[in-house]
Amino acid sequence: MCIIMSDVLLKWIGGAGFIIKTDKLTLGVDLYLSNACMDDKGAFKRLTPPLYSADELDLDYLLNSHEHGDHLDSGSINSFISKENSTRLICPADTKKEAERLGVDKNRIIEINRGETLDLGDFSIRAVPADHGDLSRDAVGFFISIGGKMIYFIGDTCFRTDFKEYIELKEEIDVLLVPINGKYGNPDARDAAYFTQMLKPKLTIPCHFWLFAEHGGDPGEFIECCNRIAPESKTTVLCIGEEIIL
Repeated sequence: MCIIMSDVLLKWIGGAGFIIKTDKLTLGVDLYLSNACMDDKGAFKRLTPPLYSADELDLDYLLNSHEHGDHLDSGSINSFISKENSTRLICPADTKKEAERLGVDKNRIIEINRGETLDLGDFSIRAVPADHGDLSRDAVGFFISIGGKMIYFIGDTCFRTDFKEYIELKEEIDVLLVPINGKYGNPDARDAAYFTQMLKPKLTIPCHFWLFAEHGGDPGEFIECCNRIAPESKTTVLCIGEEIIL
């Protein structure tokens, strides 16, 4: 798909991972391209092959919401951010510590924590709380303002009835990217539909399902729940590798 001035391309690469691209820059968000999460018993084996190897991507910035292995990919991080490229990592404090432990140059890391905003010229990013409980107390979501669009990557978080106040919602949301796996504290299809009803984005795209057998998530059920709970909202289920122009 050809990118022209003012276009914003969004591509789902599976799991919680997205690529966001304009004519000026390319962002990766929570990209998991290895099989590093699989243990010696075969648990958390990826169910679909990665679309890319990390060194095929020419990212300007890699955004990571928290330090879990299917978000901060230990098998790919040193290819994402290597001596052969100029990619920089944007992440909260705990993720920064883990990235440094994995060998990422601290000078290539931009730390952003809850309530902080970065203006990087061609885009800006605001980090907001994600309630991932004790699983990751430092986890964040990202409001990404790019090409005149506001994308809210909600991150790994449970549903809360006070969520708008919890994240201090300030922006109108063009696209909401929300997990539906229903495991490890994340929303299931119904909770994701309630997020859609509460936040009122122009478009909701579900993610974080079918990467591992241990993950739940049913995109068909999500659409059914949205039709019942948030009938005024537009939803789209992307295929892995599918890209849309916002």
